[in-house]
Amino acid sequence: MSELETATDDLELIRAVARQDRQAFKMLYDRYTPRIGRYLSRLLKRPQQVDEAVNDTMLAAWQNAGRFDPSQGRLSTWLFAIAHHKGLKVLRQAERFRAETSFDTLPSVDLDNVEEQDGAAQVIAPQNPERTVLGWELGQALRWALDRLSSEHRAVIELTFGEDYSYPEIAVILDCPLNTVKTRVFHARKKLAQLLAQCGHADFATARE
Repeated sequence: MSELETATDDLELIRAVARQDRQAFKMLYDRYTPRIGRYLSRLLKRPQQVDEAVNDTMLAAWQNAGRFDPSQGRLSTWLFAIAHHKGLKVLRQAERFRAETSFDTLPSVDLDNVEEQDGAAQVIAPQNPERTVLGWELGQALRWALDRLSSEHRAVIELTFGEDYSYPEIAVILDCPLNTVKTRVFHARKKLAQLLAQCGHADFATARE
């Protein structure tokens, strides 16, 4: 199914949900909860709280389906914005936020041509087949590094590379300015590169597209 067909199908689906069509809601739930659950599990890092956040997200979607405006973006972006908000709410309720340095306090950088910055800031899945066969050891190191990022860091990394959202879409999901997203991604990639280098994966951390 093409992106246009998906968008049209999603619009019809959410309109049916707005009419309180329970079958349509089940289809919406089945279509998006795997992705939302995966994102929230990485954001929260607490499996026991993921189901709560996912259910809160879908309940909000059921109750507010009539407010979805397709002119403002894709349905998935709207749903992920709700999911991100619910995930942060769960974290606050658990009172388990770690003391973390906010990305917004870090120096501003020129991100219009970020790919041309120093290679140490590049954390991109390499296209070279030899690099892709790093296997279990690299996977473990990457999970270890991601777990040590702040919730802000993990969010932008997961949304950019895990969910393939554009920076403008991420700005909508996180409810923050576009340049803030760019700054967070830049510093998140740099921090992730440093952590991977500590594990002996400096070549992967500095790989360019």
